[in-house]
Amino acid sequence: MNLQNLYILIIILSVNLSFAQTLKITDFRKIANYSNPVEHKQLSSKGFRLLNDSISTYHKKFRFNNPETKEIIELTLITDKEGGKFSSIIYFLPTEFTYKNFISTLPIFKFKYSKRNVRYQLPTSSYSGENIYLNGLIQLDGKKYYALKYDHYVDRALSVPAIESITKPN
Repeated sequence: MNLQNLYILIIILSVNLSFAQTLKITDFRKIANYSNPVEHKQLSSKGFRLLNDSISTYHKKFRFNNPETKEIIELTLITDKEGGKFSSIIYFLPTEFTYKNFISTLPIFKFKYSKRNVRYQLPTSSYSGENIYLNGLIQLDGKKYYALKYDHYVDRALSVPAIESITKPN
């Protein structure tokens, strides 16, 4: 390999890395881990900044952005009165490339697409699991984003979080 080819390879790699999304499924799992709530540390270590929050007894909602990559995260953590735990992460990506790149990683983490449920899913038991919904191209705050929603639930038996707790972005 000559020096010119090496320079071209370095440029191609740097361009490809600049279009990669910041977060992966493993990050979502750390953010949604109720036994060790580290959502702020995990996201700040990835360059995200807290924009606003809303906290009540059973419900926490946070909004973060990454000014460098233009990504946005909306994190909702809900605990019901029976002790069930539900988390929802809406991940807004600025380009179709980063959106499709994230989706392409799902089989690596054993997610399977369900045509019937129109989502990627990874059940871990009858009452717990992970789901990813592909929301596609949306508008948020006057800008276009590609959005996906990650839901994680534990011990949800026959109850579900209140409808007002899970809102779709405008």
